[in-house]
Order: sequence, then structure tokens, then C-alpha cells
Amino acid sequence: MGIIPTTSPPGRVGVVSRSGTLTYEIIQALARAGFGQSTSVGIGGDPVLGVSFSDVVQLFGDDPTRILWCWPARSGFGRGAGSEVIGQGYPKPVVGFISGRSAPPGKRMGHAGAIISGTTGSPASKVAALEKAGVEVADTIEQIVELVRERLGAAAEA
Repeated sequence: MGIIPTTSPPGRVGVVSRSGTLTYEIIQALARAGFGQSTSVGIGGDPVLGVSFSDVVQLFGDDPTRILWCWPARSGFGRGAGSEVIGQGYPKPVVGFISGRSAPPGKRMGHAGAIISGTTGSPASKVAALEKAGVEVADTIEQIVELVRERLGAAAEA
């Protein structure tokens, strides 16, 4: 978990994100709703990654948890984004989130990965790619919690 400044009860939701702050927000919202995490993975937003979304998605595929996929909209979205793994019969539900969709077109965001690859893929194209792969994409953090609740089929774990 690295720099996650909050704690969460153990649970059945896996989290992977390129954004540390978004990860904090998601974990906190899920924990308040009673959903703990099995693992939270922050892969960072830099152009050279030690692990990709595809790598983490494959690991979660063999894990006894569900997965929650977070993705800051203005970072790159190409090979290794995970949608190719999920689109090939992934064994569990995936909930996604593309942040920054309300930013004006062409606006450069401050995240390191966004500065370098901010012109690669619009938020709308990222949502379309996730939905094509079978991911339900939430519009808000609150909707992420609702979609997780629906997919897990329980009010909460705690």
C-alpha cells in the first residue's frame, strides 16, 4: 500500500489506481460504507511503470476478491491498461472510474503521467474502451460505492 494515509478493514474489494489521492478517496468512501479491501495497489502516473494495470488485473483475477479499477482520466491509456485482459472473459465484476472528465478539452493536468501523456486518449474514449471490455464506469466516487454494493450483493461487510 505504500503511502496510503488511511486504514481500511479487510474485505473483498481490490483497488488499483494511478492516482494516490484518488486511491485515498476511494478507500475512505468504501470503508465508510463498510467495504474493506483485500489489497490496494498504487502504480503511479509516471510514464515508466514497474507494474501495469494489466499485471495487477491478472493478479486480482486469481485472488479471492472483487476488483475496483480507478484511473485518472488525463494520464495515458494505452497498452497495459487492463481493458484487454478484462475484455477476454475476466472472472469477476469490475467497476471503473475516470476522473477529470469535466476538465476542459486540451487542459493539462498536474499529475506527472498526465503532463507527459496528457494528449493520449480523451476521457470519453477511455470510458468507451472500459465499457466495451465490460467494465461499469461510475460518474462519481459515491456511485463507485453503489456499484460495488450491487456487484457484491451485500449491504456491507463490516
